[in-house]
Amino acid sequence: MGFRGKFVPVSLVGLSLAAALTVAYFPLNLAAGALAAVVLLALTLYRPIWGLMALCVLIPVEGIAVSSRGITEIRLAGMGVFAAWVIHMLIYGKPLRVNQTFWAAAGFVAWAGISFLWANDLDFAAPRYGTLVQLLLMFLMTINIIESERDFRLVMGSLLLGAVGSTGLSIHLFVTNVFERARAFEAQNPNAYAIAVALAIIAGIYLATSLKNRWLKLLSALAAVYLSFPLLLAQSRSAWLGMAAALAVFLWHSKKRLRNMLIIAVAVAATVTGAFSLGLVKVTLIQRTSEMVSLVRQDSRRSDIWRVAVNVFLDHPVAGVGFMQFPRVYNRYRYTTQGIKRDMVPTRDPHSIYFGVAAELGIIGLALLGMLFWKAWPRAGLPPGANPWISLVLLVFILTSSIGLAQMGEKSFWLVLALAVTAQSLPRDRMGDNREPE
Repeated sequence: MGFRGKFVPVSLVGLSLAAALTVAYFPLNLAAGALAAVVLLALTLYRPIWGLMALCVLIPVEGIAVSSRGITEIRLAGMGVFAAWVIHMLIYGKPLRVNQTFWAAAGFVAWAGISFLWANDLDFAAPRYGTLVQLLLMFLMTINIIESERDFRLVMGSLLLGAVGSTGLSIHLFVTNVFERARAFEAQNPNAYAIAVALAIIAGIYLATSLKNRWLKLLSALAAVYLSFPLLLAQSRSAWLGMAAALAVFLWHSKKRLRNMLIIAVAVAATVTGAFSLGLVKVTLIQRTSEMVSLVRQDSRRSDIWRVAVNVFLDHPVAGVGFMQFPRVYNRYRYTTQGIKRDMVPTRDPHSIYFGVAAELGIIGLALLGMLFWKAWPRAGLPPGANPWISLVLLVFILTSSIGLAQMGEKSFWLVLALAVTAQSLPRDRMGDNREPE
């Protein structure tokens, strides 16, 4: 056994000694956390899929700061996983896999960086652009780490596990706060939490249709139904719309459409009935549900924000106003936009990837975004054994939910793209027999 074979055992011993020293000088809870971290790091050095799974588990609770500098737990973990993945590639001599979707994404990110030349507020845009570059690297890491159907299922299972684990926190927050929407903690964006939960539901459906073990299939299905409660209580209409579109694609590709349609209908009815029975239905939930068709909000019409974005686009049609500049020009343009509500909020998120990209990056940005989605879309000539239905479900989900959410800076968006692309490229002996969902 050469150095490569001995690397993981040696790493475990060395890192465990470091953790043991931590026990001697720091409190037990800190030492236990350090030991867990070093073990996970060693496992990630050997099999990076362990680190990716840890990131997926943490996505529903993204945003919790773990230091006085404000760095979040998932960003800290992501930095460690990325470093371990790079070291793993160097040690084992693995080639870097780059696909056309990555190059399309890199072109979009590059254009966003070029737009700094005419952006007015670089202090606001620069850190967010740094996040966008990190997310592009996460995309690259994900498509390289997932090498088999087993890896793919482990990642989907991690998404499901993380969402289930956060459900208790989100429901408790919803119950104990009259006007709150369900999410893992108060400072978290409920829309981002809802997207993470919806993605986990898709993962549960995928596992329930692809696993062979009956108990695991049943647990995955029950977990997906269970997660419908926090998805409902998060009150994200964009996530609801994306979930509905994803279920429609799933049913279209399902052989037993009537059975699955009945199961989904019963699950939705049980969720709504259970929410009423448990007293979880509040005024805000009823109001947001009733206003879903017109996309009306209490403090501002979302369509009004989009109307402002259209005016920004018409003034800067080719290149836009610059990356992350829409919140900075919103206040100026809302006074000259006819027919919108004169709300007192001086800055607004575009609440749509499409309107946001149009206003900030212009026609060129829209074309690059379209190229990104086009390259990720399944098409004829897939490798033998490719199973495109889960890829279609993921892409339709993110395309639809992006109508009402500007989620380009969220990990879930890039993870969905990476999973959708990876699902198309796994060979036959790792993707099964190309069966349609039952």
